[in-house]
Amino acid sequence: MALSFIDPFGYSHGWRDIVNTVSFDIDERRPDTGWSVVWQSDDSISLAIGQSATIQAKASDPFMDALDLVAGTDVIFNGPGTVLASISRRSGQSTTITVLAAGGAVSISHLQLRARSVPVARTVKVSADDSVSIQRHGLRSYPDDVPWANQNDAYAITLLLLAHYAQRRPTVQLRLVSSDDEHMMQILTRTISDLITIAHAELGLAADFHIESIEHSIARMPGEEEAVSGCEKRVHYVTLGCERTGLSIPANPFTFDVPGLGFDDGVFDPTAADNPDNVFIFDHPSQGAFDIGRFGT
Repeated sequence: MALSFIDPFGYSHGWRDIVNTVSFDIDERRPDTGWSVVWQSDDSISLAIGQSATIQAKASDPFMDALDLVAGTDVIFNGPGTVLASISRRSGQSTTITVLAAGGAVSISHLQLRARSVPVARTVKVSADDSVSIQRHGLRSYPDDVPWANQNDAYAITLLLLAHYAQRRPTVQLRLVSSDDEHMMQILTRTISDLITIAHAELGLAADFHIESIEHSIARMPGEEEAVSGCEKRVHYVTLGCERTGLSIPANPFTFDVPGLGFDDGVFDPTAADNPDNVFIFDHPSQGAFDIGRFGT
């Protein structure tokens, strides 16, 4: 079924999203064999009989096998009462300590948490690149990191990123309006990762795209009858952000006077030639010259 979309229609060639080199610094952690103090506080806490308080204990490193708090060791206090202490969990990087004054008022002067710390044992660099993409587009590195990934997971992520983004993937934003039942059904049933075909005659575009973002909006649009009565009709819109499933770019776009890229060898490919770094520009010192600047669409 062919459905229509309305303006605005956004199109991006995808040059800015190219990634052809990925590098991660991966921290490898090893748990300590013994228990140590992973968090402590000397803040004063005064509690009346029956009163309780909660303290958020956040360690500098993750921990495991946290011990129950022991009065006189982990909890230092004075007063006629005693302190009952509990923790919300025994592993992680933080836990909630609850203290309760029983039998009388207390004043707590020191709290600490003992557990098996899991510090960084070493840092390993995991990296990979796509030499063909680097030669064609220049060096484009991935800016983010992958927290909590181990060495094997990080390497798998680098391969996925290169496989997906070493070559450009155009993106579009299109808008659907609930003009009839068919369009309304598309608006209500489309989900992230759905595969759709998008055609735009003016751009010469006809390709498969995956939906990567969905934004619903309901606007008021006055009609003739509604304007008279003072009522307005509600119109349901959806804006879909989509990324092309894959794009094959020839390695030999047609270039004048270059051996191996002329007639019978070079391929007319205006889509690949639209790279803003080398498209032909009049009066440009380099891109305005034959053999350097390429003709785009």
